[in-house]
Amino acid sequence: MQPITVAVVEIDQDQHIPVEKFVRQNQINVELLTDTQSNYDNHVERRCASRDGVTPVDNAIARIKRLNPRVLLVNANKSIDEYCDLLFVLRYECPDTQAILIINEAVEENYLLETLACGARGFITDNLDSLNFSKVIDAINRGEAWVSRKLVGKIMHQIVSASRNDFIEAGFDSSC
Repeated sequence: MQPITVAVVEIDQDQHIPVEKFVRQNQINVELLTDTQSNYDNHVERRCASRDGVTPVDNAIARIKRLNPRVLLVNANKSIDEYCDLLFVLRYECPDTQAILIINEAVEENYLLETLACGARGFITDNLDSLNFSKVIDAINRGEAWVSRKLVGKIMHQIVSASRNDFIEAGFDSSC
């Protein structure tokens, strides 16, 4: 079984999420690619120094291209604009890499909906345990999304509202 490669990206973060804790008792074959030193055998060190004249998003994309991970964990607890920019560029530059946002509990649902629209495959909280982390990585590797059931309801509401508006604009009678 080939390992699922997982990388971490942090855009101008002052707080590092210790992702190594998620894979301690991991039940799937994950190869973790991180910016920090680690004592784990499944670690590959990478350069993280930003180049002069390059935006943080461009620097992150260059690192992601070099690593070519299957799953990308994005520490996304700051400004939404940079993350949406990263997600848009990621869709075109690295189409085989699926992004998951690492968030804290206080993130607003509208923020999450916007990042999903930009290309994120889902989100996890920074207090996730090892077993659930394995489930998330395996699900994303299979092409699934990882969002809360409550958020799925909001997404479905938006889809239905958008399709109803499309029918009205097209002149169809929407008696449903």
